[in-house]
Amino acid sequence: MRSHRRRIPGSWRRVAEWWGTVAGGRRDVKSFALPVMWFLTFVSVPYSIAVFAVLHLRSMRPARIDVPIISVGNMVVGGTGKTPIVIYLARRLIKVGYSVAVVSRGYGRSGSGVVLVSRGERPIAAWREAGDEAYLTAVLTRGASVVVANRRADGIRYAVDRLGADVIILDDAFQHLQVERDLDVVAVDALHPIGNGMVFPAGTLREHPHGIARAGLIIATRCDSAGGGHRVRALLGSLAQTVPVVETRMRPAEFWDVVTGKALDPGTLSASPILAVAGIADPDGFFSMLESLGFALAGRVAFPDHHAYGRQDLVELEERLVVLGARAVLTTEKDAVRFGGWRPAVPVVAVGIDLEVLRGQKFLDDALTAVMRP
Repeated sequence: MRSHRRRIPGSWRRVAEWWGTVAGGRRDVKSFALPVMWFLTFVSVPYSIAVFAVLHLRSMRPARIDVPIISVGNMVVGGTGKTPIVIYLARRLIKVGYSVAVVSRGYGRSGSGVVLVSRGERPIAAWREAGDEAYLTAVLTRGASVVVANRRADGIRYAVDRLGADVIILDDAFQHLQVERDLDVVAVDALHPIGNGMVFPAGTLREHPHGIARAGLIIATRCDSAGGGHRVRALLGSLAQTVPVVETRMRPAEFWDVVTGKALDPGTLSASPILAVAGIADPDGFFSMLESLGFALAGRVAFPDHHAYGRQDLVELEERLVVLGARAVLTTEKDAVRFGGWRPAVPVVAVGIDLEVLRGQKFLDDALTAVMRP
């Protein structure tokens, strides 16, 4: 059962779904769709050339900030687990005594200029002003400052000069070459590391796959699936032969009531019919995780990534709860941020996700040590 943004006509929604599965490498192209893919491939050639030119120009005179800078980004459009990686790295550095600031552009935010989202204690800006991912990072990384800015260099200087940051983590900045970095971390989904292998719009790649060679470290997510790490090495090994690969998975860390903020025992929900709601890049992955944990999903509702829930959306969700007889809503932490003050008649429970390293911990430790060494 699926619902999407009401303002998007059904035909465009189906086209977007088809493109996402084909470009993402999750479905083969049927014969009737070949002309469409040929056209998209034709368009992707000048797009790829333009991206190469832009990246070259950006890299010519990068700004140098006198603190260690770690960039976390990816090669494809859509979700690969960047935010959990950013949070994981920030927590690691805070634990050993560094003053950490996370800087991003704040995707989807309504504000402009430099906005201080958090000084390391709690968010002091609304999520719409900060962007949902920056806001969530502020909630989950106590001790780290979070800053959003149209120009990342402005955000970095604000964090260093006014907040005293001695290490910067740039979120979603692999293609942002105007600032020198000490470590480029690239997140890849082990199930579909480079989508269908083609550059946008024929595929999900942001740039030619050879760009992965700029990385200093590859963190592969969803490696708990069979052959995940081997798949990453098979597809990327020839492109980035000397780049270490860290194999990880996302595991549910906690369940908390969105209204009260209190932690909940998932066992109290496992026998109840659940309405699962997700507005992220890979909602099906979230739904599959819930089923693997033993939850009885009475319904699944998927919205576009970064969807700003409006009143009508929430009314329809409440109607769905009644029709299905669901006793609770399970959602992602990113969606919980965007629900605002929604208080239906049943509990709304967010699933907290943590990054767990399966293999390659030494690669990660060595990379961080090299960056932070005086």
